Amino acid sequence: MSNAIKAYLKMNPLLVKYAQIGLVNLTSLSRYIKKNSSEIDKNSSVAAIGMDIRRYLSQLPKLHRSTFIFSQLHLQLVTRSNLQELIFNKSPENRQTALDIFNQISRTKHFTCLVEGEKEIVLLTDYSINDLLKKMDLKKIIYYHTSGLGFISIDFPLKLRKVVGVYSFITSALLLANIPIHSFHTIGGEILILVKNEDLIKTQETLASSLGIID
Repeated sequence: MSNAIKAYLKMNPLLVKYAQIGLVNLTSLSRYIKKNSSEIDKNSSVAAIGMDIRRYLSQLPKLHRSTFIFSQLHLQLVTRSNLQELIFNKSPENRQTALDIFNQISRTKHFTCLVEGEKEIVLLTDYSINDLLKKMDLKKIIYYHTSGLGFISIDFPLKLRKVVGVYSFITSALLLANIPIHSFHTIGGEILILVKNEDLIKTQETLASSLGIID
């Protein structure tokens, strides 16, 4: 076994765990390691790296995984592009402002979503907010504003919450496809994954392949 592969796997225990329970495709992992590790001989083939990974995994204690065959669930992916994200520091005044914006947009045909955490309030929309920014003088109270986003929605059944590692399956697939996740939200059983607009098609293709979704 290559010492470089062994050292890389020891330094990435989370990837190893995902590989052990089948949440990571080993060929994709081999390709990812070859591309991203400076310690791996670039002349090494993906197949050879994959063989070293399998040898390494075979020497580890077995891990139990809850199995789920995604292709049997008839999952659907829905995409939406050209989203903007407004982040407010949480306060009673900012909450009311966010609600006012949300209510204004809700009266139109545009998408909007409001998420409140302990420290921040996030508003997502595909509505052009330039006029609102000027009219409501929002620039002074918006903590962060990001445009050029899109999301993938996955209609996961609620029962999948009981499956250990189910969200890791999704994030690992995007990791290996080199797609950065802007944010990740769960709303009931539905999952919203925000990425850059330019990564939206690749994200859709990656998840459709990983989850066994056929158009």
